[in-house]
Amino acid sequence: MMASRLNRRALRTVESALAAFTLAACANFGTSNLTPQGFSAHASPVGRSAAAAFTFYTVDYPNEHPNRITGIAKNREIVGVYGNNGSQGPYHSYTSLYNASQPYTQFQVDDFPNSQSTYMTSIAIPAHSTTAIQAGYVITPADLQGNWGVINNKGLWSLVRRNRGERTCHMMELFGIDAKYDAVGFYWNDDSPSGTCGKYTQYPTEVVPGEGFHDYPHVLGAYPSATGINRAGLLVGSTDVSGNGASKGWTRGQADSYKYWNYDNKSRLSTLMNGMNDAGVIVGTYKDLTGDWHGFIVSNLFSTTKQPVWQSIDEPDGDQESTVISGIDGSGDICGWYTGTDGLIHGFVGIRQ
Repeated sequence: MMASRLNRRALRTVESALAAFTLAACANFGTSNLTPQGFSAHASPVGRSAAAAFTFYTVDYPNEHPNRITGIAKNREIVGVYGNNGSQGPYHSYTSLYNASQPYTQFQVDDFPNSQSTYMTSIAIPAHSTTAIQAGYVITPADLQGNWGVINNKGLWSLVRRNRGERTCHMMELFGIDAKYDAVGFYWNDDSPSGTCGKYTQYPTEVVPGEGFHDYPHVLGAYPSATGINRAGLLVGSTDVSGNGASKGWTRGQADSYKYWNYDNKSRLSTLMNGMNDAGVIVGTYKDLTGDWHGFIVSNLFSTTKQPVWQSIDEPDGDQESTVISGIDGSGDICGWYTGTDGLIHGFVGIRQ
C-alpha cells in the first residue's frame, strides 16, 4: 500500500477454498429470485438439529458460478465472490443487502479498480455508521505483481503490503475485519536470495490503523493464517500444526494465550476456523474421516469455566459433503457456500430463527 494511506484513513481456506477464499460508483446490478429453503427432507443427519435453527437462502450472483458468500455484517449485508480465477473467470466480489420481504435479490459488483481478480473475504459495520467496510485481497492490481491485501473503507480502497522491496515475491491476503478497522490475514516473508519466493515463511498478521502490523510468529505449524478478529481483540485462524496430519484451528485469547483445536476435540479431523463474532462464537469447516467437509459453529473456546459446544451444520440443499461456513454476525446468522446436487458451488446465508 500504501501503508501511510491506511494510517491516515483509519483506516488457505477449505483446501484453497475447498480449493480457494469497479468502484461503487460504477456498480453493476443483477437480480435473482430467492426463496427460503428451510430444512430439506433429504438433508443428511449430520448437523440436522443445528441446521433446523436457521432459515437457509441460496444466494448466487445471477448466471455466474462458482459462488461463495464470504462474510456477513450485523445488518445482514453480505459480501461474496464469483469465479475461480481460472477457467470460469477471475474472481469478482459483490455485496447484497437483506430485506425481510425480498432477501438478497440485488447485487452490486465491488471490485478493486484495474485488478485481475478481487476476492473480498469479510465485512463489518463500524460504530456510529450504517456503511460497511470490507477486507480481502486482489491479484496483480494495476501494474503491481502478486497478491495484495486490500481494505474497502466505504468506497475508499487501500492496498496493504507487509514488506517493502519484494520483487516477484509478494503474497499478502486479508481474511477478517472488525468494527474498529483492524484486519487479519497472512503474508509471506521471502527467505530466498532470488526474490522469487522459492523459499518463504508464512506469518499470521494483524493490520491496526495508526499502528501498522502486529505479527504472530508464535503460531505453530505450517502455513498459519489469521482469519477472524473481534472487538475484544480475540483472534482465530488455521494452521497445519503437524505439517502432515490433520490441520487445526487456533485461537489467541487474552494475555497472548494460544490454543489449537480440532472439531469436537477429535484429533484426526482437519479443522479450519474461518470467522468469529463479537461474542467469540467461531465458525468454520472440518473434514470427517470419510473425506467429506461439514460446517460447524463452536462457542466457549475462550471461556475459562465453560466447556466448548460444537455443532455440525450441513447446508440442507447441498450434497452433504462440502459445506463451508465462512462468517457469522452478532445475531448468529451465518454464511458460506456448498456444493449442490447439480455439482455447482452455491453461496448461502442462514438466518437464525
